[in-house]
Amino acid sequence: MDIRLDPIKHAERVTGRRQSALIDLWSSGGFAAALSEVNGPHVYAYGDLPCPTVAITLYDVRRHVLMENGRVRRDGGVQAGRFRIGVPGRDVLVDAVPAVNSGKLLILYLGDTLLDEIGAARCGRRVELMDRAWDVDDPLLMLASQRIVEACAEAASGRSLLAEQLAYTLALHVSDRYAVPATAARAHEAPELDARFGLRVIDRVRSDPGADITLAMLAREAGMTPSGFIRAFRRATGKTPHRFILEERVRIAQELLADTALPIAEVALAAGFSSQSHLGATFRTLAGESPGRWRQLRQRSLF
Repeated sequence: MDIRLDPIKHAERVTGRRQSALIDLWSSGGFAAALSEVNGPHVYAYGDLPCPTVAITLYDVRRHVLMENGRVRRDGGVQAGRFRIGVPGRDVLVDAVPAVNSGKLLILYLGDTLLDEIGAARCGRRVELMDRAWDVDDPLLMLASQRIVEACAEAASGRSLLAEQLAYTLALHVSDRYAVPATAARAHEAPELDARFGLRVIDRVRSDPGADITLAMLAREAGMTPSGFIRAFRRATGKTPHRFILEERVRIAQELLADTALPIAEVALAAGFSSQSHLGATFRTLAGESPGRWRQLRQRSLF
């Protein structure tokens, strides 16, 4: 299969299912994540893999037969959270029988753009991934995958930045931890972010709190790839882009709670949150109180 093929279309062809939630940053960052619902036994014909892939089962599999180039490579059960790294150029067929009624399969596609950029910072050449097949326990990969699933479901509510950020973090984790050891190579210096960039992000959030700010958009403005932007932004601010923007939206909510009599549901929308419950959960995490309690305490402190 041609490596230039749209990876989401590839995932749909492989699974025979329209992807219920996905992240498609292939053209800008060389990364895509496809999520499929699994119901009952299934056979997946991946064909010749177009690029390195990481398939993660978020459910227990009673029996999983993996065939590569016509030969059985593995025949056994798979625990939820285990993964396989698919090597390009191999013809892959999977025959699986879930141990549950339904579950989710996450497929990550790591393209040249992403692997070149990670390699430039890591070893001076494109990253090549190890050959792994469902035999590694990686708690971080499991938790990050579950959060991607949750974030994808929430993306329609203006939270796509979190989904993109989680996806890139997971791709970087896989590339860093499961890269083929590099021979003597010199790491390149990572780019730095303009110190004023954070102020521009704050201005953007304040001018339109409800706007859907994406990772690809911010990275493009900074002149970086998305994965490089996440690292540079954290170095410059000490926070991830998603956390940085959430904190600014909470500050906007605090100002509205203190200075207006708007109902909390209206405060939530005005501050860029998708709902009152979304504001409440975020506000409690960052401010330590519910919005209503914070408003009461604020009003008492003024008298």
